[in-house]
Amino acid sequence: MAIARLAQQRISALLLALALSLGSAALCQENRATEAPGMEPASAVVQLLAIGPGQQGTNRECAATGFLVNEEGYILTNAHVVEDARRCLAGSPGTKIMAKLARPGARTATAVSCDLVGLDDVRDLAVLKPERPLPAEGQPSFVQLNPAEVAEGTSVAVTGHPAFAWRPATQRGKVIRRGTLELSERSAEKSEVIILDIPLGRGASGSPVYLESGGVVGIIERQNPSSPSETVAVPNRYAVELLNRLHVRWQAAPK
Repeated sequence: MAIARLAQQRISALLLALALSLGSAALCQENRATEAPGMEPASAVVQLLAIGPGQQGTNRECAATGFLVNEEGYILTNAHVVEDARRCLAGSPGTKIMAKLARPGARTATAVSCDLVGLDDVRDLAVLKPERPLPAEGQPSFVQLNPAEVAEGTSVAVTGHPAFAWRPATQRGKVIRRGTLELSERSAEKSEVIILDIPLGRGASGSPVYLESGGVVGIIERQNPSSPSETVAVPNRYAVELLNRLHVRWQAAPK
């Protein structure tokens, strides 16, 4: 039993090292993407990593984005991010999703394992909680939520970690329309969605969509299946409903 525990500890340590090394291999972004300028949403964005043994001795890597919603460190992301991570970690019992908060100018970052607090599979939303505080200079930032509906033509920004990017990248665009989509493979119920004219890469799921004037208004869900140059986001009111149901505190953006 002691040998088994030691082996599991070594595997966990190896997975963490792999997560951090892979995170440092940032891929080139489009010209529209720039390093986050340190605004509140950008400083509250975390990278979510899950790396486990795959077939034929290769590693299976999953990466996504989440963001802090209060000073206690609760993280909002997508339910499918949790599901993807479970598949990546299926061969590593006991291993969890890791959250990494990159400090400005830092070349290393500590990843902290997270527990699942709750999820809304129909709306593709999930809430995580790090097992210990995320290392940061001073008090970690968190976003303010704006549950108001955003109209077509509204200018927005998205900050996330596409393609294993080490630091969060910010892209800007507009809301081009609203609609409804099925967001869960387990349910035929449709959810309201926001469609953005921002093309985002893999790993951006769970990124906050926010107004330049302040306040997160949505959560990136997926690339639009019918148009790769567009991105689907979940309206923030669904996130507010989930946080309230889980009794997780959040702060409203000033009107």
